[in-house]
Amino acid sequence: MEKRKKSNSKNQYSDKLSKATKSVPQNPSDNKTGKKFFPKPNNQFSPYLSPPEVARGLSTGVLVEGVLRINQKSYEDAFICSPDTGQQDIYIKGVQARSRALNGDLVVVQLDQPGEWKVNHDMVQDFLERKGTEDDNKILMESCIVNPKLESVDDKAPIDEIKVIKSVDEKIVVSVEEVKVGDVDISTDSIEVVIEDKDKVINISADSVDLIKSSVDPLEGVPIVSASDYESAEDIESKVEKEALKLADMKIVDVSLASTKDDSDSDVIVESTTDAATGEPLASSPKKSRRGKRGGKRGAKGGSMEVNSSVTSVNTTLNTTVESTTSTTSRYARKLPTKPLVEYSIFSVLKHPQWQTMGLVQKTGRVVAIREWKHSRVAAGTIKPMSDKNPRFFLFSPTDSRVPRMKIQMSEAPQNFQTRPEDFIGMMFVARIVKWDMVNSALGTIERSLGHSSDIGVRTEGLLMENNIDYGEFPPEALANLPESFQNWSIPPQEIKRRRDFRNECVFTIDPLTARDLDDALSVTLEPSGLYRVGVHIADVSYFVRDGTALDRVAGERATSTYLVERVVPMLPRPLCENLCSLNPGEDRLTFTVEWTINSQAQIVSEWFGRTVIRNCTKLAYEHAQSMIDNPGEESGSLPAIDSPYTAKEISEKVNMLQMLAVKLRNKREQAGALRLDQPKLCFSLNQETGLPDGYRLHQHRESNRLIEEFMLLANMAVAHKIYTTYTDIAVLRRHPPPKADMMDKVVDQLGSLGVDINSSTTAALAASIANIKMSSGTEAEVRAKVACVTSLCSKPMELARYFCTGLYQPEDFHHYALSVPLYTHFTSPIRRYPDILVHRLLDAAITGRRPSWDPVQVQQATEHCNDKRLGAKRVGEASAELFLGLFIAECGPLSQPGAVVQVMDHSLDVLILEMGVVKRVYVDRLGVSKHCFRRVLGVSYMDLWWEDGSKVTLTLLSQVGLVLAKGDRDFEFTAVIEKPEKDVGDLTGLITLD
Repeated sequence: MEKRKKSNSKNQYSDKLSKATKSVPQNPSDNKTGKKFFPKPNNQFSPYLSPPEVARGLSTGVLVEGVLRINQKSYEDAFICSPDTGQQDIYIKGVQARSRALNGDLVVVQLDQPGEWKVNHDMVQDFLERKGTEDDNKILMESCIVNPKLESVDDKAPIDEIKVIKSVDEKIVVSVEEVKVGDVDISTDSIEVVIEDKDKVINISADSVDLIKSSVDPLEGVPIVSASDYESAEDIESKVEKEALKLADMKIVDVSLASTKDDSDSDVIVESTTDAATGEPLASSPKKSRRGKRGGKRGAKGGSMEVNSSVTSVNTTLNTTVESTTSTTSRYARKLPTKPLVEYSIFSVLKHPQWQTMGLVQKTGRVVAIREWKHSRVAAGTIKPMSDKNPRFFLFSPTDSRVPRMKIQMSEAPQNFQTRPEDFIGMMFVARIVKWDMVNSALGTIERSLGHSSDIGVRTEGLLMENNIDYGEFPPEALANLPESFQNWSIPPQEIKRRRDFRNECVFTIDPLTARDLDDALSVTLEPSGLYRVGVHIADVSYFVRDGTALDRVAGERATSTYLVERVVPMLPRPLCENLCSLNPGEDRLTFTVEWTINSQAQIVSEWFGRTVIRNCTKLAYEHAQSMIDNPGEESGSLPAIDSPYTAKEISEKVNMLQMLAVKLRNKREQAGALRLDQPKLCFSLNQETGLPDGYRLHQHRESNRLIEEFMLLANMAVAHKIYTTYTDIAVLRRHPPPKADMMDKVVDQLGSLGVDINSSTTAALAASIANIKMSSGTEAEVRAKVACVTSLCSKPMELARYFCTGLYQPEDFHHYALSVPLYTHFTSPIRRYPDILVHRLLDAAITGRRPSWDPVQVQQATEHCNDKRLGAKRVGEASAELFLGLFIAECGPLSQPGAVVQVMDHSLDVLILEMGVVKRVYVDRLGVSKHCFRRVLGVSYMDLWWEDGSKVTLTLLSQVGLVLAKGDRDFEFTAVIEKPEKDVGDLTGLITLD
């Protein structure tokens, strides 16, 4: 993956923008400032740095700023993007380090000292296994700590032979009948393994040691595992030996592994056996184990290694075996993270010249100021009494785990809450944070009651409020800006005279079947010269939404329409978006048009921009247009009404003219490097009486959709060039940065280990790689699953596209990565996107020569607001689909669905539900397995599962599984469980099995 240094985007407006985006702290105590930021060791937040300190730190690079992202599934983990392109995100651990910042806030972060940064132990291990040289090992393994965590042996599984050391030809094999934890003694001349139970001593010669030193991991492709890989204490010791031998071989340390038997000076600890499902202690008596104090010896180069030998029931990150006696219906406790087999020293890793480019270390930091409080501090959730029975407060628990729980004064509690709190179980409220001085104690206030959480309308309203979506009625002052008697409004004759008249040309729309806001139309004419005259006509919303009016302010504040499953929250009043601006058939409508003259090879000969008036002759749906493309020249009886003098045959001819040009335009774009990662979109059919889902389907992206998309892209690119070449400092464009290099490289390496070749060096190479997968061997279902998984994985490193003002960025930062074009904007949907209205105004100014009196800083602030609102609307739309999916599964489930694994973790897997396009986390403890093991081999994670009846399976990336989806414990939640494979069925299609 190409890595490039982010260009210096500062210019004459940067300081003005910096001053304009400062925010006033929300807590009185935040006005305290200090010369330096020191984290508080107690339950208090540290004071924020002063604005001058922040400005000075940002200018010198001591401080960095970015938008805070909190992991919804692990609220302790938060990140901001690194200011350097290609570098890993900066990690911020814990609520205290976030210093009151919430998801989406623009924060200023002070980096921790390098010694406090986070080593990506798995990445280091993968690097050494896959690419590491002897010099790499010398550097990275200095002062490391080896954690041999020994798991209990399953007596039911006999062990035939234990591989103490694996070499290339696997000559060194020791056979025993039974193995217990024994002594391991390593010297530079030989290795002596003492097995207490059999009093056997195995001497390995120096020649064999040399063989071991030069050996490589023999596990290639899909590893075949045996019981000894999970149940033998010797296997863990052999791994420790391998690491120790590396250190000894490189003369970093003289290695002597301390005995694992009881030592007189060992600390005695009591280890309680816990239920793997609940985390609660089992009824059986605790067992004793000893934790010895291990010390490392200094070697020739001054390095050291420490070996930790605590005995637990859980092994290592590389090989974690867990016995499970779980119930699939209980709630599950959070799993404690397991230590890696080898803990690498941060100081040693930082000495490696590739620690940044290979992602071996993640920088960490803490928030020292909040530049913009973008999060609303509002959340929906439930209430309950305080656990300590404090009569002065009650507890508010948000549904969003990224928002802290709030203590609220009892005086705000609903009536009868103190005497009958059980009556309010499941009732949802909206609360706002008003004060947050203590890390674990935010104070809030109740804004309103919503209703019961089992009502989907209540949950939807909570989503809208949490994401600060204005879904109320439009204020009277905004509606006053609509034309008088808008129900009977018609275009003034003098306005028609100022425009080019297309009403006598064949203009038509192609939209979803149920669309009511039609904002784009097409026209095409074959000229006698053989050239095609193609027009894209976009609703002239800026004619009705005048700059600076109350209607403009409301539209700018909403910034976008929000699409939920059952309704739309419009950006504009419905009289505009469904009537005056909508290009309804048979009505004269005002438009902004881009018209091209195009030859038969889809080459642009000329283009024209201007305000126009049109009359739509028919409203086609995508299904109608697709039928015309599939069956050109054939008449269909299901077409909508077509205004005279045009006929269905003529419309069909014009649709196919556009299709021919669209295919050639798309081929040219793809040859230039355009990339498309189709993300599946779930659509529901709703019962007209109840409004509840009675079916679902994945959105189909057909040729008719691609036809419209191609000409919308062409219009957006043409307008982007026009407004930027005219106004280089105030043009509103849309940029798409390249993906995060470290994340993309990791995806490429993982897929490569599984035999899937991905080239991510350019967009064209990535697109070609995905195209090759589509042509790979296998059944149609297998190929489709593989493409869906690879697309999902490659989408994760992608950055979001963002609106911006050209006056505050350097030209090299304008590039749109996915489209592979230097300039791009949004012009074609002004009914539902406010940036399009800004672009319309700029285009009109470029045509007329009347420069708008816009300030670049204000334009940038407007675009940032639009970015935030667009992201919020996207989150609400996705959450709405999840709610309806959970409701559908609750009503119609359990459902059996095919899935494919897209991520493997130590206690769970993320599985893509192929027919729904949804990624669902599957928790291993809910599968009813008797045992599971997580391990990593050459950078790829594997999960081995055993069931009581002997069924077993190994899963990794791209593994296909059967899922059972069922109603969850909470309203609108659903669970996913991997179906148990049949016993002794051999190789299952798409599954990697142990046998």
